[in-house]
Amino acid sequence: MISDLIFLAKCYSHFKEVNMINENCKKHNHNKMAKHIIFLRGVNVSGKNSIKMQDLKLFLTDAGFDGVMSYIQSGNIVLSSPLSKKEVKSAIHQLIQEKLGLDIEVFVVTGEELNQALLNNPFQAEHEPNRLFITFLSDRPSTDLINKLQEKDHGREEFQLINNMLYFYLPEGMAKSKMNNNYFEKALKIKATGRNLNTVQKLASLIR
Repeated sequence: MISDLIFLAKCYSHFKEVNMINENCKKHNHNKMAKHIIFLRGVNVSGKNSIKMQDLKLFLTDAGFDGVMSYIQSGNIVLSSPLSKKEVKSAIHQLIQEKLGLDIEVFVVTGEELNQALLNNPFQAEHEPNRLFITFLSDRPSTDLINKLQEKDHGREEFQLINNMLYFYLPEGMAKSKMNNNYFEKALKIKATGRNLNTVQKLASLIR
């Protein structure tokens, strides 16, 4: 009897969650469908925050998102929705919490923003794309924190901040680097998630 009640409660919770997202989509059905690129922070790293991307694709499709695609296992998704960026972010964050029990930072970028990030890349073509990283920031860092970071000695490693996008190049690769996602989050007091240039270019090709 208790197990039956638990089963019914789970079914109701799933129905309520999917229905809520679908209702939001209906409210916005007069809006144009837009492609969004989703970056999940810190998933499938060293056994932490494990998410099977195939499962997540199914959850997102069931929740009413269209054209859901994933690319590699580092938490990269392309989908279409009439919802705003803020609504997409909230819906996906809630879905991952309820389905997988994980509190994951979700970054939502429009196709236009992704293409602009590539156009704004300050590094030249001779920089190796797998050692050049484009990092999406939750907010624009304060000028004081940016100045303090620029004053530090990073050796041959380079970074540049353009609007709320951070670009950095690691000539020796990530394994031996001082710069990484956690380093910038701590120094700039923001949330961030980054991908190398190869990954960002591939995602841009998926939305064309």
